[in-house]
Amino acid sequence: MKTGGKKREKKENVKGKGNLLCMVKGLAVAFAITCIIFIGFGILLTYTEITEESLPMVSLVCTALSAGAAGFDWAACMQKRGLLWGMAAGTVYVVLLYVIIGLAADQFSLELSLVMTFAVALAGGAVGGILGVNRKHT
Repeated sequence: MKTGGKKREKKENVKGKGNLLCMVKGLAVAFAITCIIFIGFGILLTYTEITEESLPMVSLVCTALSAGAAGFDWAACMQKRGLLWGMAAGTVYVVLLYVIIGLAADQFSLELSLVMTFAVALAGGAVGGILGVNRKHT
């Protein structure tokens, strides 16, 4: 009987490490999407007549897409509770984003836009989580 318990414990330990790695991968994908969108937007700003006035909207769309991607990966890894895992992914994404911004900026202040960004990340992560948990396995 002891061997069965040890095998189960080992299997759960491996699964836990796999889930953590999957969650880190989901956040990495989310930040890669963020980088790609902002590099693309920077190129558009440089070579077209687009003004910086569209930056807040691009930022919110980027947040929704990135948090959605993280939520999708997290929920797909966990294979249950997609809404909750997606919202958790969106929350972690936005917290890490603001930590990075706080470290990189000369001056940093938390404003009302943080609430909007958090709400968009939460919603994007939730949608991604729902899609991730309900994806078709092939």
